[in-house]
Amino acid sequence: MNEQIVITFGNEKILTELKAAHPDRDLMMYQALSQPGEFMLLDHSGKDSVFKAPVFYDILSHSGEDKWDGFISFSTLDLNFDQQKVFDARINKLRTNGLPDGMHSIYSLNYHKDISQRIILGTWDDYADFELWKNSSDEFIPKEYRDSPNFYSHEAYYTPAKTKKTQYT
Repeated sequence: MNEQIVITFGNEKILTELKAAHPDRDLMMYQALSQPGEFMLLDHSGKDSVFKAPVFYDILSHSGEDKWDGFISFSTLDLNFDQQKVFDARINKLRTNGLPDGMHSIYSLNYHKDISQRIILGTWDDYADFELWKNSSDEFIPKEYRDSPNFYSHEAYYTPAKTKKTQYT
């Protein structure tokens, strides 16, 4: 298993050129679901980063079969030590009991060398499957966390960027 996933952000032209410059990598380009002009390039190769402004995620655990050409969700949680233990147990239970319908894989990550910043990366068939699971389950973010004024979470959703037929020059 790879030890890291690396991402970078930028405009479509720059990320397309970066992807083309590294054909040996399976770099995946995504477009933010909520902001059509925001793009992300994801490298799941586990090799040294080729990005000038990389964001490193350390992989804590992984389950399932990756499907990088579909919808992906990033959910960031800021957890204290006790919350981390509870959250890790919930993720392990989810991994053991089987992934929800429409989910292909799940990663438990942390920002590089910052274990309190947890990120859950999921690969899905589509946004509807993710939304159904998120809204019908307390497995993901327990109610006691959501209701706490001291709890921080952020979610970001991406779909594969549409490939342009014309080349950038």
